[in-house]
Amino acid sequence: MTTGGAVVGRRCLARAAAERERLHTTCLERYSFRVPFEKIWVEQCRATKRIKRSFGAKSALDYLIGEKLITFAEVAEDKPEFAKELPKFLAAVWRVFNEYEIAGYVATRRPSAKRSLRRLLYMH
Repeated sequence: MTTGGAVVGRRCLARAAAERERLHTTCLERYSFRVPFEKIWVEQCRATKRIKRSFGAKSALDYLIGEKLITFAEVAEDKPEFAKELPKFLAAVWRVFNEYEIAGYVATRRPSAKRSLRRLLYMH
């Protein structure tokens, strides 16, 4: 027997897995026309909280930082409206995860990814 939270978490992970293959900058841009771009990261942070509760911090970190934040930051390089929202998204990431979870996640990345994540997550 599954609980409602487990079903929601599985749906979030299933959506994340399907989205992983097709998530490109153009996809994010198309999504932003239907939904105000600032809502993209808000919804992703909400989904991350459910993933974290249901599947643990590792899955949630992979989803929010490893997929969503990195993609959002890449789009922000060319799109000023995304760049304007990036500090708010980063602040939300720090509210979802504590400093130890984030530091542990960054430490497990390859050296080049580790440098990029450090620059992104610890920007002032």
